[in-house]
Amino acid sequence: MTSKTRKLLVLDLDETLIHATENTLDHEEDFRVGPYRVHLRPHLPEFLASVLAQFRVGVWTASGESYAAQVVERIFPGGTLEFVWSSKRCTTTRNWTTGEYQTIKNLQKLKSRGYSLESIIAVDDTPAKYARSYGNLVTVREFVGDRSDAELPLLAAYLAHLVDVPNVRSVEKRNWREHVQRLANTPAPKD
Repeated sequence: MTSKTRKLLVLDLDETLIHATENTLDHEEDFRVGPYRVHLRPHLPEFLASVLAQFRVGVWTASGESYAAQVVERIFPGGTLEFVWSSKRCTTTRNWTTGEYQTIKNLQKLKSRGYSLESIIAVDDTPAKYARSYGNLVTVREFVGDRSDAELPLLAAYLAHLVDVPNVRSVEKRNWREHVQRLANTPAPKD
């Protein structure tokens, strides 16, 4: 599969791949960015190696541009990302029921750059960020620095399942962990 035919995987940073806090946790941070102590989600290097081999990968965070660039520089191999988008690329919308404003990541912005919505998978811990694109979203549990977290190996297994799906929007993703468990418990076919 050539890089141009690969699906696009859009990864969030905070509480998805890392946890950044000004507070001290019960273990050392992996690195610092400004006042933030950054903790990598367990199994991150293996997860990134897996997805970078199978997908075109971009980062879209609601954080600031400088912060995002510094984090990306520390966790991704150079030259491997399609793009790094920050809060400047997010859209602010108003929830007319509550009157509150919310920030969303509008995948139409990627469609206008030539990416097909049927071939974009977004991974985020905050479903509301993709309120207009639930069909593209794989929601992960919020990561807050727990060193026993095991979300990324499961996610890598699930994403591998989506590599050859013609239209990712047609796949039900809400119970993706159970799907991975079923796949793991299915006996391999006998030769």
